[in-house]
Amino acid sequence: MDNGATAAELFAGDRYATLMHWVNIGSGVAVAGGVYGSVLSKSPWPLIGAVAVAAGMYLAYGHAVKRGISQPPPRDSNGN
Repeated sequence: MDNGATAAELFAGDRYATLMHWVNIGSGVAVAGGVYGSVLSKSPWPLIGAVAVAAGMYLAYGHAVKRGISQPPPRDSNGN
């Protein structure tokens, strides 16, 4: 996992819609890849794995937003 959840926490108040937009896109890509893998392998496991990863991302980002929503965004190096 990269620092995306950290960014979600730091900017939850200002950028929530944009952050979750990209979580939705990433989850859609993951699930689509899981469907493709399941079709190719004739097994449900690629899809099950992809859905589990997407659910984990929603949980991680949801938790980050809950932590950061009541905090102001960080200041930049100029104090703004």
